[in-house]
Amino acid sequence: MRAKRGIIQPRTAADEISGGVEISGGAGGGAEVGGGPGGSHPRPSLLLGVLVYCGLVIAVIGTLGTPLIPTIAAAQHVSLGNAQWLLTLTLLIGAASTPLIGRLGDGPHRRTVLLAGLGAVAVGSVLSATADGFAQLLVGRGLMGVGMGLMPLALALARDLLPPHKMAPGVAALSITVATGAGLGYPLSGLLADTFDYHAGFWVAAALAAAAMAAVLVVVPGRASARTARGRIDLRGAVLFAAALTPVLVALSEGESWGWLSPAVLALLVGGVGCGVAWALVELRTDNPLIELNYLTARPVLIADVCAALAGFGMFNAMTLINRLAQAPTSTGYGFGASPAVLGLVILPLSVGTVLASRWSRWLGPRTGGGRGLLLSGLLALALALFGLAVSHDYLVELGAATFLFGVGIGLAFAAMPALIIGAVPPHETGSATSFNQVLRTAGGSVGSALGAALLAAHTPVGSIEPTGSGYTTAFLVAGGICALAALTALALPGTPAATIRPMGAARRAELATLEEESAGSTAAGLVMAEDVRS
Repeated sequence: MRAKRGIIQPRTAADEISGGVEISGGAGGGAEVGGGPGGSHPRPSLLLGVLVYCGLVIAVIGTLGTPLIPTIAAAQHVSLGNAQWLLTLTLLIGAASTPLIGRLGDGPHRRTVLLAGLGAVAVGSVLSATADGFAQLLVGRGLMGVGMGLMPLALALARDLLPPHKMAPGVAALSITVATGAGLGYPLSGLLADTFDYHAGFWVAAALAAAAMAAVLVVVPGRASARTARGRIDLRGAVLFAAALTPVLVALSEGESWGWLSPAVLALLVGGVGCGVAWALVELRTDNPLIELNYLTARPVLIADVCAALAGFGMFNAMTLINRLAQAPTSTGYGFGASPAVLGLVILPLSVGTVLASRWSRWLGPRTGGGRGLLLSGLLALALALFGLAVSHDYLVELGAATFLFGVGIGLAFAAMPALIIGAVPPHETGSATSFNQVLRTAGGSVGSALGAALLAAHTPVGSIEPTGSGYTTAFLVAGGICALAALTALALPGTPAATIRPMGAARRAELATLEEESAGSTAAGLVMAEDVRS
């Protein structure tokens, strides 16, 4: 059953049966998730390992080019600003394609979509590795950006195929792979930049993507879900979403160099907002929207999305600032003149922090009110790290300690967000809802990176190419304040003494099946009974 326009449709009994586990307490409000309709995977640990590996590959590839930009700019004889488009284009393609990939994966062909996305990454990597000109590099990096939209598919596959007792740790492990992979990608990129030609990094990316495709072919079932897609794909919504997001991200990326009040930037922002309004109106009126906006109004989903944007702001802002601070020349009085390899070692603790946080979350969650407590703890850790850097960033060890604390914060917060969303939307909306959360995280990160660069530019004396030390202090304070605001937002989630995940009993499943059969004859009666099930 589907709600009329503007009404949030309660989950049906069939949706709840297909979940197989019941999340009680926590912020999810009693939604049931886990365990695919056709039974769990025969080797769930192997499946989870493959999905985590895919997530790590996607994250590593996403950060692969950062330390390589100066090398590529020199080799291709382009400016650093133009070379920066190797990252900006990847970000744009990833953000614009994420909801479409999520919706394509909300059906019986998730493995096919996952393989196609990894194939695009592999082809893009080969194009970049064999490129003699800058244009081919841009095309290759654009194709690699498709991979950034694949994480929601991994979460949806985990929800379908993992047994109930592996659902919570599986979602937590997948949720932190973005940060863990970023922590691994920086030192890998730095080592390759210091040792080989920049093409070597893209050959490594191609090999990693090919290995991921092989693992998916062997381990993930051909029809990973018994659910069917709900009608045609909303291509009109996908085009409008890309038209709304792309100009805004371009304006944020180029605002510093073009001028924030320049006609070009203002026109891009106005055009993006206009397309965004049109997209929202279309989504509310179509029968098969790209993103079901009605579900986004549920409090756990809404809070998770707002916190994703704010946390993305703080995280990307911090990474931009640490990157520039570590590589700034020692003549500035505050820089360390670090090589790409040293920069990678400074950021490596990020991965350690996320892995430890994933383990700690299993103990911390039930003792802090479930998703609310984990999200709040993670956001406070991010704010603490940023405020600490604002107070002192005189030694490399301080930067390393801050990145470790970032990892802990990201590990806790990003593990909580998908769990909150999964607990509040039906199984067939998992890919779409989590993909929108990822887009907001990316958009927030774009704003954070742009504002961090703008603050440094505002503290750069005329005739100098490096900002004063006070510029970094101000930028860290602003980012810390945004993360503190995100923590205050997380307080709006309902708290519970404990959040548990337990399998549904046979009696409960039978009761839900009966309700579903009885509700088939009448939409009104079905709505009432579904609401009774939820309560």
